[in-house]
Amino acid sequence: MIDWLASYPKSGNTWMRMLLANYYREDDQPHDINAPGVTNGIASSRMRFDELLCLDSTIMTDDEVAQLQPHVFDVLLQLSPVRQWMKVHDAQVHRADGTWLLPPQFSGSVVYLIRNPLDVAVSRAFHDGHGDMDKAIAMLCAARATIGGGGKTQLRQTLGDWSHHVTSWVDQDAIPVTVVRYEDMLADTAGELARVIAFARPDEVIDEARLEQAVANAAFDKLQAAEADKGFREVGSRQDRFFRSGTAGDWVNHLSAEQVDRIIEAHGPTMARFGYSA
Repeated sequence: MIDWLASYPKSGNTWMRMLLANYYREDDQPHDINAPGVTNGIASSRMRFDELLCLDSTIMTDDEVAQLQPHVFDVLLQLSPVRQWMKVHDAQVHRADGTWLLPPQFSGSVVYLIRNPLDVAVSRAFHDGHGDMDKAIAMLCAARATIGGGGKTQLRQTLGDWSHHVTSWVDQDAIPVTVVRYEDMLADTAGELARVIAFARPDEVIDEARLEQAVANAAFDKLQAAEADKGFREVGSRQDRFFRSGTAGDWVNHLSAEQVDRIIEAHGPTMARFGYSA
């Protein structure tokens, strides 16, 4: 079974993966940020699609790839029938044949990581290397937003707008889901990590010492130092650094009142539902 770490991009998924990787280490040394650790990559990996299905996805359309993608998880679990974590940025949508993109029959649970979209917009603008807040906000509000695909390293990932992405995961009832707010991770990292493990792996006994060590090893300043020392393979080609700020509320330093209003107009009800406001 696969336990999905699902999120709209720039919402804390990488940090949660680092926390889990450090928790499940067999020693107290910090996890190498460029090693996969306990999480099995991202669902949209083109390399895995090609290897497991023995196909060349670059000569297929994005729609053809999407129709075959669930078979990747089937083959993966046949080869390695163990419980595993996997990152996913896709919205949980139905494919052309009416079935789920991320199949419930291969799924154990969903941990949905959510972050204030005001901060997501800022983080996205810097992640994409342009720093254009209007451009980032437009993506956050685009009903047909996608990333990847078209021969890129990652397959196409259908996001939709931010509210659609959130509700596509948290309101589906085919796979058990819990919501983790990025802001709560900042306030009580150990508590949120323990809650994630208890939800996805209820038979495991939480090791408090390992929990504290994981939180210390995955502290944001240590992740920044590791990236400065050896680089990070997930950093974008136009991005100065991946682990940039790691704070909540940084939007006040970058967004105008008009830009804030635009996000709230588009996503106000979903923001309020999860305790976000300006």
